[in-house]
Amino acid sequence: MSEEIKSFQCPYCGVGCGLFINEKGKIKGDFEHPANRGDICKKPLYLPKVFETGRIEKPLYRENKKDNFKKISWEEAYEILAKKFSSLSPDEVYFYLSGQLLTEDIYVANKLVKGFLKTNNIDANSRLCMATAVTAYKMAFGSDGPPCTYEDIDDADTFLFIGSNAAIAHPVLFKRVLNRKRKTENALIITVDPVETETAKKSDVYIQIRAGTDTVFLNSVLYLLHKRGELDYEFIEKYTEGFEEALKEAEKYPPEVAKEICGVDEEDIQIVADAFAKSKKLVSFWCQGLNQSVNGTMKNLALINLHLATGRLNERGCPFSLTGQPNAMGGREMGYLTNGLPGYRDVRNEEERKFMEEFWNTQGIKDTPGPTITEAIDLILQDRIKLLWVVCTNPVISLPKVNKVKEALEKVFLVVQDAYFNDTVKYANLVLPAAQLGEKEGVMTGSDRTITLCKKFRKPYGESKPDWQIFTEFARKLGFEKAFPYKNNREIFEELKKATKGRLCDISDFTYEKLPKRWGKRWLYEELKFPTPSGRARFHPAVFEVANEEEGEFILLTGRLKNQWHTMTRTGKSPELLKGEIPPFVLMNPEDAQELGIEEGQEVELISKYGSAVRVVRFENIAKKHLFAPFGYPEEFGDLTNTLLSDRVDPYSKEPDLKYVKVSVRPLTCSSASERLSHTSLSCSSPDGESSREA
Repeated sequence: MSEEIKSFQCPYCGVGCGLFINEKGKIKGDFEHPANRGDICKKPLYLPKVFETGRIEKPLYRENKKDNFKKISWEEAYEILAKKFSSLSPDEVYFYLSGQLLTEDIYVANKLVKGFLKTNNIDANSRLCMATAVTAYKMAFGSDGPPCTYEDIDDADTFLFIGSNAAIAHPVLFKRVLNRKRKTENALIITVDPVETETAKKSDVYIQIRAGTDTVFLNSVLYLLHKRGELDYEFIEKYTEGFEEALKEAEKYPPEVAKEICGVDEEDIQIVADAFAKSKKLVSFWCQGLNQSVNGTMKNLALINLHLATGRLNERGCPFSLTGQPNAMGGREMGYLTNGLPGYRDVRNEEERKFMEEFWNTQGIKDTPGPTITEAIDLILQDRIKLLWVVCTNPVISLPKVNKVKEALEKVFLVVQDAYFNDTVKYANLVLPAAQLGEKEGVMTGSDRTITLCKKFRKPYGESKPDWQIFTEFARKLGFEKAFPYKNNREIFEELKKATKGRLCDISDFTYEKLPKRWGKRWLYEELKFPTPSGRARFHPAVFEVANEEEGEFILLTGRLKNQWHTMTRTGKSPELLKGEIPPFVLMNPEDAQELGIEEGQEVELISKYGSAVRVVRFENIAKKHLFAPFGYPEEFGDLTNTLLSDRVDPYSKEPDLKYVKVSVRPLTCSSASERLSHTSLSCSSPDGESSREA
């Protein structure tokens, strides 16, 4: 590899693919990287074309949000912030970070907020995707972190995808599964989902489940395995606790009961039970379909219960949570949610809190978690939080109950720190230009705990700065020079890695020069000893609950687009990636559409108790009385999907219920849709009334 070629981790999904960019600006997969072994999906190929499109060049400021922004210097920006912070109490400010930041950025921000501003008012957009998986892993195993790696794909014979459309959301990983299937006799891929996704279409078995009922389905599998005597009772006895309580809950859902609740056949439950009972090695994958739910932690635990009950850890299998963002794992390692501290520590643990106080040479880290981001929105509206600092994320698009979010952002003094203009900037008072991928150096951690060094290969755009540098300079402005002496990212890495020494996520001996490298062994709990008080893994009763209070004939699901990343801040600037993704659409069962007199390509209005949105109908094999609408479209494309959503949350993880809201559907006339449809592959119905598609 020549000196001109720079390697980095893909900034999109959590697979953590290694990429490199050559001297001509062309991006390819890194064949030496263990996460992707040279493979690559479509999204990162167009990165070079959008490095400078729609970028924020200089700090911008306006005291009144009705005024236009004016350009200011960095020193003026820090002075404005310092005055604001001096006039507010620690709990009147709030920081909202992102799983797309580098680990060094996250560490410095968390150190400043929890260690020196003396508030735990800090959360990240992992609250919207991975908080539930984190909670379930900690409840079951005593710590966060996936207990297996991608290597476990290469010797497994059964793969269960539940609440995951990995074929589009984690495409390189899914291709690795398909490659394994091609090489393995009698290999089996099972997908459980309300929508016949691309993952489902490439699976051997597709089980179409009613949204929100996964807990019941998985409990029923546990019930059936126990009834058939096919559990690993020796494993349960030697390595686990709490089995009887979990089984008692599962016994409420024999297949004949689960069938009615889940909308599946009893045979579907038997197929999954057979897979857990008879496979040589079974790996289950899940993502937001289980996580983003008011019952999300229970769904996660119900799946983990099956692995524990059948002894499917290590050489016999793994429950593998797929990380949503490129560095959500790094954020989790650094403790960037409301309760976290570096090294998988928790503010509620006195010993761990005291360690970090000594490590940072500070005192007074608060011992209670701060409010989550959805709780912070309420506190803003109550005038209890008066300054919100948003970093590398776009909450106007991604948070639920958008109208409420907008009201809060209008009210609060809003700081937006980002590389690109986005919908949240429209509500900002102060805008700070941040350097993006390739303009700064640091590390990220992918889904299987592999840490990759992202090298710098271009100058920061305009006056933009690395996020760690912005936080460092502001900390110095507040008088914390000794605690924030950093001149470069390498100094930060040398400090943060020491905070992990002796912890499960120990990277204390890592160096930039020896990356990529995975922390932990291939199997995190290789000797089946777990960081719980008893040293055993823990079953939990997986209690079923589904939100049903709204009125509406349909259940609306939301999720990702195939060729776009989250809120299109970067990928939406690429015409190649936008092709086929606009106008905003909703997937609908053709039989449901026929009952309402709706044709493919026609516009409909989706209406919930929280708001409405207009979408173009596409037909798909989706469970009857279900709809699916991608969430990531910015306002330039019309109504926001998350306008329709409730902000209720899972009681354990506080993750929003983004995958379940009741809506009604109102057909619109084709003439009213003509302007929207003029730039899409879908057209209105032809004169004879039959649906037609343009070439």
